[in-house]
Amino acid sequence: MRAIVIRELNNRDAVQIEEISPPQPGAGEVLVDVHACGINFTDYLSLDGRYQNNPPPPFTPGKDASGIVVAVGPGVERLTVGERVVAHVTYGGLAEQVVCAEARCFTLPDEVSFRDAAGLGLVFMTAYFACRIRGGLKAGERVLINGASGGVGLAAIGMAKGLGARQVLAGLTTPSKAGAVRDAGADAVIDLTGGDLRSRVREQVDAATGGDGVDLVVDLLGGEVFDATLRCISTYGRIVVTGFASGDIPTMRTNYLLLKNISVVGMTLQTFLDEHSPELETAHETVLELLASGAVSANITETYAFDDFMAAIERIERRDVVGKSVVEIR
Repeated sequence: MRAIVIRELNNRDAVQIEEISPPQPGAGEVLVDVHACGINFTDYLSLDGRYQNNPPPPFTPGKDASGIVVAVGPGVERLTVGERVVAHVTYGGLAEQVVCAEARCFTLPDEVSFRDAAGLGLVFMTAYFACRIRGGLKAGERVLINGASGGVGLAAIGMAKGLGARQVLAGLTTPSKAGAVRDAGADAVIDLTGGDLRSRVREQVDAATGGDGVDLVVDLLGGEVFDATLRCISTYGRIVVTGFASGDIPTMRTNYLLLKNISVVGMTLQTFLDEHSPELETAHETVLELLASGAVSANITETYAFDDFMAAIERIERRDVVGKSVVEIR
C-alpha cells in the first residue's frame, strides 16, 4: 500500500510517499481503507520531531482518517466489515490503510462524507473535551477562544455555541481572519496583536461583555496572550490550556488564581484516546448531532490530492490556513 513515511526528522527530503506492507489488525482492532485524512498542526510538528507523541522514525503521520472497515481482529464486537467510520489514531492515518483500536473508531451516517468526517475528527473531539469535560462549560456562560481561526479554534467556536454558550469571543493574532470566525458563530473578535496586550485584551473583553469578563477560556496560543487572558476572567472562571501555537510556553503568577478563584487545567485529547474513554463515543455523537442540526460545519477550506500532502502541511507551517485542510487518499 502507499503511505507517507517520515524516515528522518528535520529533513523534508526524507518525507515521501512509499510502498510499504499493509498493517494487520490485532485483538480489538479494525483495518480501515482510508478515503480521506485531516491535516493538523501536529503533522507539521511531527516533521521536525517536536510532537510529543511521535514514534521513532520511520513512521506515517496522520490522526483523523475516514474510510471503510475491511477487516476486524479478534474480540471486535461493535464494528463490522463494510461500515463507514472515522478512525482516531495517534499516527498512521496518511496512508491507504490504517489499523485503529475499535474503541477509537466510530461509525458515520451515509450523509456525512469521508471528506467532512476527516475534517471533523481531531479538531471537534478536542473542542468537545476542552469545552465540556475539562472546561465544564455550562449553558449561558461566556467563552473566549484564543487562536480561533485554526481548525481547533473554529471547532471550539461551534462547539461552545452548540453546548449553549451565551457569548463566544474569538481571539485572533491575524485580524484579517475575522470574517471566518464570525461565519463560524463568534459574537465578537478580540485583537491579540500589538503592544500592551494585558490592557488591550481586557479592554476589548470588557467592551464585548459589558464588563463581566468571560467564564471560560480555551487557549491554543500560550505566551503573552495567556498572561493577558488571566486579567479578563470572571470570578470562578476557568482556563483550559490546549496548546502553544505561539511557540512560547507561559509561566503564571498564581495570585491571580487566588483572587478570583480561577482554575487552570490542561487538556490533551491523547490521554482520553489512550484510555479508550467512553466519553469518546459521546463526543462523536455530539459532533454528529450538531452537524445534522446545522449548528456546526466541517470548516474545510482546502482539499489536497494524496501526492500533494506536503503542500497541505507547508500551508499550516506558514500559518495561512483558516479552518481545516484534508487530503483525499482514494
